Amino acid sequence: MIEKSIEESIVLSIFDLANQLKKIGDEVYQKVGLTTQQWLILLHLADNPNLPFFKRETHKKALMASELADSLNVSRANITNLINVLLEKNLVRQYEDANDRRKKRLELTKEGLELLNRTQPSRLAVIMYLTEGFSQEEKETFLRFIEACMNKVTNEDEKIKSFHQLLVEV
Repeated sequence: MIEKSIEESIVLSIFDLANQLKKIGDEVYQKVGLTTQQWLILLHLADNPNLPFFKRETHKKALMASELADSLNVSRANITNLINVLLEKNLVRQYEDANDRRKKRLELTKEGLELLNRTQPSRLAVIMYLTEGFSQEEKETFLRFIEACMNKVTNEDEKIKSFHQLLVEV
């Protein structure tokens, strides 16, 4: 029998919250012809300082598809498909890196920036609603907790994989 624990409840609640946020995002961004992942690509290309990616990575140049794939934790094939749709919709532009023509960099087009600006009020309203009633200190504590968990997941991958040895053969 599985016993109740606060630690497991936290992790499972984060899973549940992530799924619910993706569902909300899919409903909202479907109205403008995007998926949540495509919208997240636009946020990356807009250099949104709230994205955890920019806290972990320092960038002076426009992003490449491989960097987006790493940030969104998707395969290169998947990111290529997502970017191709954004290119077709004229929301992003791809160009050769000035120093290495083999590298392709991505940037928002005017239309992509306009779409982000148009969806911003709705997005911020949801964010403010979800965080209302929490003090600044509670928000900062929650963010530190999430960041610490992400740090363990991303930087201690081998340690986490070692726990799979605890699996019992059925």
